[in-house]
Amino acid sequence: MPDRKLELAELRKRLQALDRDLLRVLEERGRASREICRLLEGEPVSLDPAERAHLDAIAAESTGVLPAAGLRSIFREVLAVARGIEQPARVAYLGPEGGFCHAVAERQFGAGTVFVECATVGAALEEVERGRALFAVFPFESSVDGLVQTSINALEQSSLSLIAERSMPATYDLVGHATVLSEVRKLYATALAHASCERFVARELGQVTIVDVRSPVAAAELARTDVSGAALVPESCGQAAELSVVRANVGDAADTHFRYGIAGARPASRSGDDTTCVLFSVDDAPGALYEVLRHFAERGINLKKLQSRPVNAASWDYVFYVEVSGHISDRSVVTALESVKRATKYLRPLGSFPNPP
Repeated sequence: MPDRKLELAELRKRLQALDRDLLRVLEERGRASREICRLLEGEPVSLDPAERAHLDAIAAESTGVLPAAGLRSIFREVLAVARGIEQPARVAYLGPEGGFCHAVAERQFGAGTVFVECATVGAALEEVERGRALFAVFPFESSVDGLVQTSINALEQSSLSLIAERSMPATYDLVGHATVLSEVRKLYATALAHASCERFVARELGQVTIVDVRSPVAAAELARTDVSGAALVPESCGQAAELSVVRANVGDAADTHFRYGIAGARPASRSGDDTTCVLFSVDDAPGALYEVLRHFAERGINLKKLQSRPVNAASWDYVFYVEVSGHISDRSVVTALESVKRATKYLRPLGSFPNPP
């Protein structure tokens, strides 16, 4: 037993030394990012279309000691922090502060970014259109409810393009100072968090006083200062407040995921592994939809998603949303859309973006 304790102590010392080595490497990387910032001064801010290829190359060099998903997560965080140093940006997002959309924006753009909370997707897009922000981040699709129609409508009516997408689990944790549920006397939560965890709250916290707050950040801060309080917040928000997890993943839908769109004024460059999103409408006639879709099939373009939605201005009229493989500048996609335009009443490309790493 003494030998085992000695071995553990030596290994922990070794880990601490390795962490200091890692810190020195990260600081060296940070200095390189500062040099990039100097060289890029005055240049337009853009997202790197080669990020996925870079992460793939790093993963390919791994010996497998670290889990592949964990390795990618570490390097995505490093790239986000570096991005914030190299080209600090102002980013609008759909609030509230500390919510899932905010977490995605922070994960993508990293430290050094100024984040602008907006009450609607349209307001976030307008921040970019008016030049007050460079990018807008907003929920695009739910694994439970499908496409977020208000987001599609707002993007359609804007002059911006989709330039990236990111996915994130939409799970809530109960966080606080308590070690067991019976110690919780007060629950701080937004109306959305309460509704999303309604069954858990009713079953496990039926006698607890519920305090409605405007944002997850506010909920976490109140729980941090209340020994008998707890908060329902996304995982990242609880971590930022340095609160312990009393019960993880307490939402009514345990495996909900969201896709988030990132929009900008300048289209994304081709990466070689892209997705293009398009809206179109057709005449109410036999074969009208087939006449559109065949142009993609004939050119070997994969149709990844097809969904219809009603047009607000006309009863029983529908617009189709499609996602196809390829970049809007690819020759096959260009020629397909030229033919599609002749077969549709309305055609609006929403943008192309690299498939996420």
